[in-house]
Order: sequence, then structure tokens, then C-alpha cells
Amino acid sequence: MIAHLEPAHVGRSDASTVAAPGPRPTVRDAAAVAVLLELILVVHDVRTILTAPYWVDEAWVALSVRFPLGDLPVTTSSSPIGWSFLLRLVPDADHLRAVPLAFHGLAVVGAYAFGRSLRWPTAGRGIVAGVACATVVLLLPAQQVRHDLKQYTADAAVAVCLLVLVCWAEQAWSRRRLGVLTAAVAVAMLVSHVTAIVAPCVFGALLLTTASRRQWPRVAEVALAGLNAGVIVAAVYLGISSRGRNEAMERYWADSFPGPGELAGYLGDRFADLSPLVGAPGLVVAGALVAGTVTLVRRDRPATALAVVLLPVVASTLGVAGLYPLLELRTSHFLLVTAAAVAGIGVAGVADLAVTRFGHRVPRARPAVLAAAVCALLIGPYAVGNGHWYRFDGNEPGLYYTAISVTDIRSATEYVAAHRAGNDVVVMNDAAWYGFAFYSRHEPIELVAPYGNTVGWSVAMPRRSDVVVVSGQDATTVRAGLQRAVELAGRRGDDARVWLVRSHLVGAERDVWRQALADYRVAQVTDGVEPVALVSRG
Repeated sequence: MIAHLEPAHVGRSDASTVAAPGPRPTVRDAAAVAVLLELILVVHDVRTILTAPYWVDEAWVALSVRFPLGDLPVTTSSSPIGWSFLLRLVPDADHLRAVPLAFHGLAVVGAYAFGRSLRWPTAGRGIVAGVACATVVLLLPAQQVRHDLKQYTADAAVAVCLLVLVCWAEQAWSRRRLGVLTAAVAVAMLVSHVTAIVAPCVFGALLLTTASRRQWPRVAEVALAGLNAGVIVAAVYLGISSRGRNEAMERYWADSFPGPGELAGYLGDRFADLSPLVGAPGLVVAGALVAGTVTLVRRDRPATALAVVLLPVVASTLGVAGLYPLLELRTSHFLLVTAAAVAGIGVAGVADLAVTRFGHRVPRARPAVLAAAVCALLIGPYAVGNGHWYRFDGNEPGLYYTAISVTDIRSATEYVAAHRAGNDVVVMNDAAWYGFAFYSRHEPIELVAPYGNTVGWSVAMPRRSDVVVVSGQDATTVRAGLQRAVELAGRRGDDARVWLVRSHLVGAERDVWRQALADYRVAQVTDGVEPVALVSRG
């Protein structure tokens, strides 16, 4: 086995070393990336992603694009402000999920660059490594459920791309590359809060690696770059992002903040819950992650390997401190995707080792072809075993379902708009309000802020005095809301009707509504997952 000695990592203490050139993009790279992006259309049900109605946690995000740009610091709420701005660039508000889908594509491309950027013996084997890394990311079952209109796919793309950049910085040390990494952190923080987790891991890994080599000038450069990045992250968080943190939000995420003594049991429970969305047994996952980390070290990327190791440590620390939800499917999506990318590196590393050790037994076969065959043997069972996940439409009986598949406030809003009379009344639960306001496309809206829910703001429709929103989920509030709607209809005329619209009814709220409606005549007028009904006195 031939050892590759790279001048950038000889261990000299000066900062001006001449590095061997890294892999440069070729036509074959472009072709590989194009195929991977096309596979997104094969693996995912893109039509459903782009056309399904928004559910409650998406509806307020979609509604935010209808407010003036000056309201963006308020309406962005818990979403990064850059993410909310990007949504405004989509021409059709019904297709806003094109943004999370685009970041999903960026994560796949980033994973390819991650695998490709390591120092492989030949360009062909580098391309195989990039494809292997990207394929594991593409096939990860968790990717099938993260199409909602939130920044979680951006979190994943940012995490992978920052690892690519630290890998690139290690390949040929320069202040310019550190500057690019710092600039990337600044941009990433605008679209992903996770940047505040990944950036310390990246710069901390670089700092520890250079310090262990006694490369003191580089230590100073990394410290300065990390300090600049930290200032930027703090400025964005304190100036903008922290506005989305409120008491209601903290109560909502309370179960995702384990205490120090609860951590071990909590992690065990969360790993068990997430296992189906990882798509492989725990021992296989652990083995692939170890192989990926070792491969990074063998390919002379110790800082990248250390950053990978630091990520779960920092995430766990923040979870225990009550600062960021730990291993929650949505907010920790970036950890799952990053783990998939590292596992892909592990697959490529095992394939490369197998070719190096045993390739001479097949002298007529090209090493890249052999490496590709080994990768196919390792990834193939993973793809087949998770085949039931692919082209997931949001609701697969016995497998999983998402809120996208079991809510449809759009149809309800459009039906009522088409059939209600001018003196009719519409009553709805609180979860339907954002979606109703969004899909009432021609109605003027006004921002109501601050507001005491997790979003921090609400919306008013000044021309819709016919709407009664039941703001609570308890029996007293629901009964009062129904009574108010019926009485309002009585004042608006003998022929006035009361339309009932509800969305995202879950748990006890569903039972409360059923009991409250038992005192009225209820006539269902539409079918579907969230039917519209007419309510009148019993």
C-alpha cells in the first residue's frame, strides 16, 4: 500500500506551506452530480411534495410571505430570517416547498463533494466515493419525511457543506480558505440556526488539530477566524433569531431537554424511535460511522474527523442545557443526514481498502470499477431493505404518516368560499386559522403581534366579521365558541348558516369537539381527511 505524503500536513510550524493540488471538478463529476439530482425525482414523490396543502406548522410560514417585507423580522418567528426571505422568491405561493426540496438537493451535492474531496488514489475512485456518500444521504429514510416548509433540510445541507469546507481547508492551508469558511458560516447562519452548533465543532476541531501539531501560527489564524465566526453567529442570533424563542416555545420543546441524570435513558429511547428512519440496525450504523471517521483520518483529514465526533457531543450538551432539542426528528434532522454522509465515507473507505488489499487478484479489472462493485454490495441491501420508504406520499399504513397527508385546510377553505352566502358564519379551531387566512387568497390580512403562542404572532382578517375562531382546546372554550357562532348567525338572518372548519385535530381536542357538537345538528357536506360541516341548533 502506497502512503501519500501531502506537504500541507508535514507538521511544519510555518503557515505558508505549498500543498499538493486537490481533486478538481471534471466532466465526470458534473455527470455524476446530474445523475444524483435526477435520482431525487425517482426516490421522492416530488409532485405530492410541491402540491399538497400546508398543514398548521407550515401554514403560518406560508402566510408570512403575504406580509410586507418590513414585517419579516417579526413574521419569521422561529424560522431563520434568510429562510423566510428565500420563500418570498418563489413565484407561486402554492409551491413554496421547492425551497426545502432545493436544500435537500444541496445536501446530496454536498455529500458528493464530501466524499470526492478526500485524497483518493485515483480520480475514478474519488468519484465512486462521492457517489457512495451522496447515495447513502439520498436513500436515508428520514429524508422522505422532511419536506415540510421549515428549515430542516437547510440545517442538513449546512452541516454537510461546512464539513466539506473544513475538509477543503485541511487539504491546502491558507488564510483565504479560512476566510471562505468564516464567510460560509455567516451566510449559513441566515438560513439555519444549526450553524451555531456546527460552526464551533468545525473551528474547535481545526484549533485542536493545529495545536496538537504545534503549528502555532495556524492556531492563531484559526482562533481569529473562529472568533470572527462566533461574533457573526452571536450577532445574528441575538439580533434576530432569539426573537423566536418564547415561553410557549420552551414549553413545547420541554420533553426534548433531558436532565443530566436522564441522558442515558433518553438517548436510548430516542435511538429506538429514530431507528426506522435511519433504516439500519444500530450496530451497522455504529460500524459505518466508525469506518467513516477512520477513513477521514486515514485520508489525512483529522480536523474533519474530529468535527464529526464533536457534533453529537455538542448537541447533547445543548440538549441537557435546555438550549436546543436533542434528537428530535425535525430539529435533529441535520445529525441524521450528517451521520449518513459519514457512513457513506465509511462505505467508500471499506471499498478502497478492499481494492487495495485484494484488487491484485482481479488484474484485468480497473480499481474504480472494483470499488464501485464493493460499494454496490454494501449499499444495495440498504436500498432494498428501505425500498418501502421511497416515493413516500406522507401516509403509508403500518409504516409512517406525516401531517401533510392527514390535513387539508385548503379544500375546506376553498369549498366554504365557493358556497357560503354573505350572511353565513364560519367557525373553526385555532389550528385552522393560519391556513384559512393563507388560502383566503383575496382577503386582506393584518399582522397581530405580539401573540401568546409558539409562533409569537397571529393574523386578523378585517373584512371577515363572519369568522369565529375558537382559540382554546378545552371543553368550556369550544362550547362557548360554538354558541357564539350560532348566536352570530341568528343575528345575521334566519337563513344564515354556520360552517364548521377544523384542522389538525389531535388527541384530547378531537374528543372535546365531538362532545361539544353532540348538542347540535351537524351535517357533513364534504368528504376527505378534514371534511366541512354545517352546524345548527339541535
